[in-house]
Amino acid sequence: MGATLKDVAALANVHPSTVSRVLRNVENLKISEDTKERIFKAIKELNYQPDQTARSLRLKKSFTIGLIIPNVASPYFIGIARSLDAECTKEGYTLIISDTNENQEKEIKAVYDLYSRGVDGLVIAPVQDSDEHIKDLIDKKFPFVLIDRYFEKYDTNAVICNDKESAYNAVKHLIDLGHKRIGFISGRPNLYPVVERLEGYKNVLEENNLEFNQDLIFSSSPTLDDAYEASIKLMELPVPPTAILITGTIITFGVLKAIIEKKKTVPKDLSIIAFTDTILASYFMSPVSTVSHKVDEIGTKAFEILFEHMKSDDLPYSKVVIDTNFVDRNSTAKANI
Repeated sequence: MGATLKDVAALANVHPSTVSRVLRNVENLKISEDTKERIFKAIKELNYQPDQTARSLRLKKSFTIGLIIPNVASPYFIGIARSLDAECTKEGYTLIISDTNENQEKEIKAVYDLYSRGVDGLVIAPVQDSDEHIKDLIDKKFPFVLIDRYFEKYDTNAVICNDKESAYNAVKHLIDLGHKRIGFISGRPNLYPVVERLEGYKNVLEENNLEFNQDLIFSSSPTLDDAYEASIKLMELPVPPTAILITGTIITFGVLKAIIEKKKTVPKDLSIIAFTDTILASYFMSPVSTVSHKVDEIGTKAFEILFEHMKSDDLPYSKVVIDTNFVDRNSTAKANI
């Protein structure tokens, strides 16, 4: 039989509650470093493994949190996952990650699987093809936080970015350089960030007396191939755009592939700004100016909100909007017209 917490306490010559508090890393704990050292030495000597099952039953918690994201390969979402995991570790929680691959059925299954397994809360970047499972979580008063994507019809916890303003500012930057025909390439058109970015795009065109042209807009699946095809079509228009706003990391790779194939150069032939969080943006053949997200802040804020709601179901919902960063890498230039 394995060592118990009482065994550790006896060997370290302290009360079992002291061992428990040290293991939980309770802040402002008035315990000397010498005592902590004796406890950790005893743990190592006895090869003590905390009984998480007993602890969970006693406190009626699983000390697990579920994260449901649409693409674990995305630098954006994996950045949020790392930040969230770090916050979980600080509070003694384990993060369970589920990848939906932008599949609504997989997301619904993940929500109910994690719920039935007794996770204490969920962080979800929803596919947004359906919302009944989200409404169900609201009705159950189950603690969850939406990230990146948001259902305006529901009052929920959410951490999102200022997508409309970010797109507005990016396109305004292009307009100030003399660009009048500006392409827009995005992922699925129903996603909240895409809707917001397109709205920002339209608003700045209208304010600058520029015509909105549907031929310059391409929204489909966020894949490299679709982005490549969209870029080719844009560049083969009778009057092609002189600039493109790209709204996704994988999409950016597809656009760059098309630009290279068409033997165009950035920014001489085509100015581009991309919503992307890949560290490779500065290492492309033509470094790309980007609208980048504060992924650490998104993950930290999502955990803070969720943690408070896991402790009480009477709190009002919180919607937090995180500003983006514009990183100018000189992939834009004055319009060549």
